[in-house]
Amino acid sequence: MDIQAAFDQFERDGYCLLEAILDQGQADELDQAAQSLMAHQQAYAKLEGALSVLPDLVDLCIHADVLSIADRFLGSPFYLCNNACMMWCQPGAPGGQIHADWPLGDVPQPYPSWPMLLQTMWMLTDFTEDNGGTRLVPGSHKSLRPPRAEDVQHEVPVVGPAGSVLIWHGGIWHRNGANTTLDRHRMGANIAYIPRFIHRPRDAWPLIKPSLYLQFPLNLQRLLERSVE
Repeated sequence: MDIQAAFDQFERDGYCLLEAILDQGQADELDQAAQSLMAHQQAYAKLEGALSVLPDLVDLCIHADVLSIADRFLGSPFYLCNNACMMWCQPGAPGGQIHADWPLGDVPQPYPSWPMLLQTMWMLTDFTEDNGGTRLVPGSHKSLRPPRAEDVQHEVPVVGPAGSVLIWHGGIWHRNGANTTLDRHRMGANIAYIPRFIHRPRDAWPLIKPSLYLQFPLNLQRLLERSVE
């Protein structure tokens, strides 16, 4: 999908998928490194503050195509807010609850139509319908409300090969699917961006240590200005 097609799909459906834009070898290395850090967890595992321990995530945070979409829909400047989170859906893990993303639970309805959060999920393994890939309801960001239990019947799985990235409007209804396989996991890297007028809760995600922050490329330092200890 070229970048204009991605803009068009995001505008219409609230999400877009850029397939195989990350090198397969880099995706495999990140998957293996994350597994080693999360080996003590089972089912659906998360590693918050992942950028602090997995430096190769830097390339994902500042990928030009993702930043182009963020600039188009969030305006400039925008900021990275969550210090990256690895999400590992292991065989047998149940599906999640359908939801829209922060900060929508903290604002009155009807929700704004413009995104208060831009989410990304980098697919470090294949995401399939049966291994716990993300499921969402296309166009649901236009409802301007949170989902109800019955809305799950309208969801569709978003599938893609390792190295792809799913980008979505924070108001779209979504959840992780169940991993019904016996031997296939899925690993994702979740990186979120906010427009300048949304302020990151300082206790919501781990902050970056100043010594590490100063080692990052300048464009990543700008994105992380609000996320340093």
